[in-house]
Amino acid sequence: MNSVVSTRNKHLVQRDEAVIGYLLAGYPEPTEFLHLLREVEATGLDALEIGYPSENPFADGEIIQAAHRAVNRTLARDVAYWRQIRQSVALPIWLMAYKDDFITSGVYLEFARARVMDAIVIPDCSHEEHIQLAEELSEHEVDVVHFIRPSMSVEEMKRVAADAPLIYGQLYNGPTGSFSREQQDYNTMLEAVLESFTGKIYAGFGIDSRVRIEELLRQGFHGTILGTALIKKLNESPAELIRYLRQLKGGEQ
Repeated sequence: MNSVVSTRNKHLVQRDEAVIGYLLAGYPEPTEFLHLLREVEATGLDALEIGYPSENPFADGEIIQAAHRAVNRTLARDVAYWRQIRQSVALPIWLMAYKDDFITSGVYLEFARARVMDAIVIPDCSHEEHIQLAEELSEHEVDVVHFIRPSMSVEEMKRVAADAPLIYGQLYNGPTGSFSREQQDYNTMLEAVLESFTGKIYAGFGIDSRVRIEELLRQGFHGTILGTALIKKLNESPAELIRYLRQLKGGEQ
């Protein structure tokens, strides 16, 4: 199995109850977003997954898709703006993007050389492509987060676990924000990975409360990733998002 190469991620993986939060770069407004990052960091969040704006965020649900439509995509795709993002927080930054926007275009190499990210999260790359990217980006100290989904075969899950130090474990199939209790078919997935996995697996999709976070940690996940729930709170107000994050981290009630 490959090892984590980012210094910030090396610190992150030492925590077995990490809470990672998703925000969209430049949303709701570019300058406000930079101020928001500092407030978010102060809540005790363990890492940030920051979205690279896309014209076709097909794996996301309507709430996050609406944010992609509203954001200033030109500015929020600029590496100079991402340098400001990097300078705003000390937290690990996992840049979430779609393959065509970020990989096929070659933009990822510019961003890697600029050292503005600690990992990339590309949901529509194959496992083999993730491995190739990890080899290519290791010299820039950028990790690649691999994916497992309940729709995969056990053999596929174990193959991913054998190669990946960081895994995003989707709790259900389908777009973000479309969760229902009937979709909780991830137990086989988790068991298959933990059987021989020595890295870290983070649960994502459909998580919206401290109770749910604690449930997933008890089941064996090393941390959780929240996206839609955070954008919903941000749409209410930045203050509501900060209050919510403090609740998730076990602070304010």
